[in-house]
Amino acid sequence: MNKDFEKYMSEFVNVNEVDLYRIIKYQLGWEDEFGNKFSAIQNVDRTYSSVVLETCSIFSDDIKPSYQFATSVEILANSWYVHEDVQSGITERNGRSSVWWTWGPAQGINTGDGLHALARLSLLENNSKFNDSLLLKALSIFDSSYLTLCEGENLDIDYQESPLVKEEEFMNMLEKKSGSLSSCAFQFGYISSDPKANDVSGKKLEIIKELGKISGIVRELNSQNSIIHSKNLPPEIFHKFSSKKKNIITTYLLNNSDVSVKRKIGEIYLKRVLETNDLEALKEEALSSNFKDYLINIITDYKERSLSIINDLSLNDQQNKKLLNIVFPNESF
Repeated sequence: MNKDFEKYMSEFVNVNEVDLYRIIKYQLGWEDEFGNKFSAIQNVDRTYSSVVLETCSIFSDDIKPSYQFATSVEILANSWYVHEDVQSGITERNGRSSVWWTWGPAQGINTGDGLHALARLSLLENNSKFNDSLLLKALSIFDSSYLTLCEGENLDIDYQESPLVKEEEFMNMLEKKSGSLSSCAFQFGYISSDPKANDVSGKKLEIIKELGKISGIVRELNSQNSIIHSKNLPPEIFHKFSSKKKNIITTYLLNNSDVSVKRKIGEIYLKRVLETNDLEALKEEALSSNFKDYLINIITDYKERSLSIINDLSLNDQQNKKLLNIVFPNESF
């Protein structure tokens, strides 16, 4: 965790007018529910702001100008987390009670809305070093990314009760829902690397956007894969499963198994809420199938796509390697 950035973001949110900001500070990991400083902040997820800072560092030796962009996307992600927790009934986030579970659904929804507004305002800081054209570009990326995320969530909700979702439909949903904020973070890292620029290369920005999208998809695929391999699933991942949200495992099994397996999975998903024994049944079917090879092939295709487009950025070998390591943090290049 970057301490300088964390200090910048906490100062931006340092408002104490109403209890809304106490709840926001709780969500961002700085305080407990009583307003006391929280000692376990190092356990808080900072995926998206880290992507901004790391991507910016590839193109510039000075990452401080990117702090306002990193703040924006991190707060935006937390806006989504709060809303998702309410919608899916997720009672824990980052190892402690979620906002709605502590303050109720109404305050949860309101806090999510407040976080969204703060995220947008972060891009319009009065002391910003960026010209208006770059800030307008950033706002466009911000809004279009969040709208794409909402499109993905719309599909995810539709698929929740659908008996069968085709693989291409599922991947389209995943691209929108899981690729949107990641692509926003990558683009923010790129455009914040040169505050004096009047404009950015549209072609290079599209490549950065696609790499970010790929990163978000692969991150979510690996997260869903943990359902069958992890002995201690984070509550937010298990809740997504128990609420019958479709995942890459069920999508594969329902499209590629024999009738008996399809019937078994179908019967599981007829339940109102899924339980631990249902997870074990899914694990059993997945581990006895070709799912592992299927997932490896998908991720390999994304790696090959990334390698084919990254050269158009005209970076040196060290920069290419560093960027690929951000896209695929669990791989070596």
